[in-house]
Amino acid sequence: MIRGVVLCCAIYFLSLSLPLVKSMTDEQKAMIHEHFEKVGLECLKGNMISEDDIKNLRARKVPEGENAPCFLACMFRSIGIIDDKGLMQKENALELAKTVFKDPEELKMIADYIHSCTHINSEAVSDGEKGCDRSINAYKCMVENGKQFGFDV
Repeated sequence: MIRGVVLCCAIYFLSLSLPLVKSMTDEQKAMIHEHFEKVGLECLKGNMISEDDIKNLRARKVPEGENAPCFLACMFRSIGIIDDKGLMQKENALELAKTVFKDPEELKMIADYIHSCTHINSEAVSDGEKGCDRSINAYKCMVENGKQFGFDV
């Protein structure tokens, strides 16, 4: 079950959309799966999430469990999407996407999508640099903004 969550996160964070997933090679998918499996399993050690959270992540809904925000923060921090101050790093997210996608149009769409959520860096959070609140806000933004960019999130 945990591997399913990790794979879901991997496909969600890097692929972002059904059209892009179709353009990915099996090798790219395997690379993403392997990387996120390691990251997800490590993040679960300190941030165990519930089966309901897993179901919500698979359904691309915002998880509501107590540990879900910090699980997402751990994932985001591990892959460089948020920094040690708990701020979203759009440049890092785009560089990460460039390791998988090569098409300039896809990368432009991903850049615009990522940029649409950078406003979360200026939102007030209750956990300071921990990054949990900001990570759940980023996830919510990604889910909400996905459709306007043609992403099946």
